Amino acid sequence: MSLVQLVDLPSFGDDRGGLVAIESNRSIPFEIKRLYYIFNTSDNKPRGFHAHIDLKQIAVCVKGSCRFILDDGLHKEEVVLNSPTQGLMIESLTWREMHDFSEDCVLLVLANGYYDEDDYIRDYDQFLKEVNKPFIHSLSDVQSNQIGQNTRIWQYSVVFKKVQIGENCNICAHTLIENDVKIGNNVTIKSGVYVWEGVTIEDNVFIGPGVSFTNDKKPSSKQYPKYFEKTIVEQGASIGANATILPGIKIGRNALIGAGAVVTKDVPENAIVIGVPAYIKGYK
Repeated sequence: MSLVQLVDLPSFGDDRGGLVAIESNRSIPFEIKRLYYIFNTSDNKPRGFHAHIDLKQIAVCVKGSCRFILDDGLHKEEVVLNSPTQGLMIESLTWREMHDFSEDCVLLVLANGYYDEDDYIRDYDQFLKEVNKPFIHSLSDVQSNQIGQNTRIWQYSVVFKKVQIGENCNICAHTLIENDVKIGNNVTIKSGVYVWEGVTIEDNVFIGPGVSFTNDKKPSSKQYPKYFEKTIVEQGASIGANATILPGIKIGRNALIGAGAVVTKDVPENAIVIGVPAYIKGYK
C-alpha cells in the first residue's frame, strides 16, 4: 500500500470564495484532539524528522505548498501538498520530513491525540529498530528476549526463555519451542511443530506443518537422559509435513525431506529423502 494517502476534504466554495468544512470521524477518519499550524517558514529549513508511535495525523496546506517525504522503514515516498481541499494522512510509525516550504505556506496539522513527548521517535536509527521489532501475538506466550527483527510469532505459540530466534522468521500458530533451541534467520515453522531441546535450525529453513522433532532415543516417563542429543537442520533444508526426525541427526544443506518421512540417519547435502524409514530418492 502506498504511503501517500490523500484525503479529499469537503469543499463548499462558490463565487464568493473557498470554504472547507472538517468534521471528526466524517471528513477526517478519526476524532480530532489537537491541531496546530506552521507558518512563516523558510524554504531552506526543513522540518519534521520524527515519527510517532501511536499518533495519527492529517496535514493540509491551507495556503502555499510544501514537499513531504514519508518513510516506513522499508520504502520512501514523496508528495507535494498544495491544495487546501486535500489532506495527507500520516499513519503512526511513519517517519516524516517537510521540505521546500513556499514563502506563503501555512500548514495545518490535525491529530487524533494530545501532545505527548513519549510518543515521539526523534532518532532515525531508533525508528528503524521500532518498526522492525518482532511481532509477537498477544495470544502467544513468549518468554525469550532473544528474537530478531521482523520475526513474527503467532497466536497460541509457546517460546521458552533461553530460545534464540533470528531475523525475519515466521513462527506459525500452535507451536512450541523449548530451551536450548537455536533458530537462524528467514526460517518458517508451520503450525503444529514442537521443537524440543537440543535442536538447531540454521538460516533459510522451512519446517512444514506437524513435523515431529525428537531428542531422546529411549524415552521413559520421569526418566531423563544426562543430556539431550543434538539435531541440526542446516541452511536451506526443507522438511515436509508430518515428517519425524529422530535425535542426533544432521540434515544437510538444501536437503529435502518428503512429507511423512521418518528420518533415522544423517541426510547428505542436496539429498531428497522419502519413506519409512527414509531413504535417498535422488539429489536436487
